Amino acid sequence: MAFTLIRPESRPWIGGATADDVTVAEADRVALLLRGDYERWSRWAFGLAAFVVTAAGVFVGLGMVDAIVQRGGPPALVDVVATVVAAILAAVAAFGLVRLWLTGRALTTSATAWLRAPFRAGSRQRRAGGWVQARTVYLEPRNLVRLLTSSLAFLTAIFGIAAAVRDLAAGDFSGLSAAAGLIGVIALACGLGQMGGVLRIGSGVAEGDPLWHRIRSAFAPR
Repeated sequence: MAFTLIRPESRPWIGGATADDVTVAEADRVALLLRGDYERWSRWAFGLAAFVVTAAGVFVGLGMVDAIVQRGGPPALVDVVATVVAAILAAVAAFGLVRLWLTGRALTTSATAWLRAPFRAGSRQRRAGGWVQARTVYLEPRNLVRLLTSSLAFLTAIFGIAAAVRDLAAGDFSGLSAAAGLIGVIALACGLGQMGGVLRIGSGVAEGDPLWHRIRSAFAPR
């Protein structure tokens, strides 16, 4: 089966409002379907590969531009080809990251709506076990790995942006400095995207937590 960012069986359940009289069985089935689609290892691997290709393309492309400028004179054909190829690869991989984020947001937003639906319809009661589920969901392997890689992305963002700022402040800004800063910004976006998806799933599961529901209701506008 060819890899797709959203499986065909998930598409009918994305973007639409959940019914007020939804049954528990239907809500669980759809939420499980959408969560399974989003949490696939293949989606995670695709994002990791796309980030690596984007970072490599940015580093090689801007590094080649910096080398051409430093050397002076007309650039060699091989340098131009390498720069163009790196730029194309980076652009294609970055587009893949954007598509991964958009489809992931659609899947997790819809999954969260279906997780919440039975509680809001009154067909499922909030119980003490919901408190446990709202916290252990982050320890599920597919979610835990995403949280770990998002943390690594944040560290990459800190190092890359800090290196660019340091070189800029020291008056030694170069193409490699620009590459480090740009990779840092891309890593920051990737980290936010990954963590945001997991947190949306956790928010949907937390609908069954009576303690969280009481706290949230206390601050809800009257």
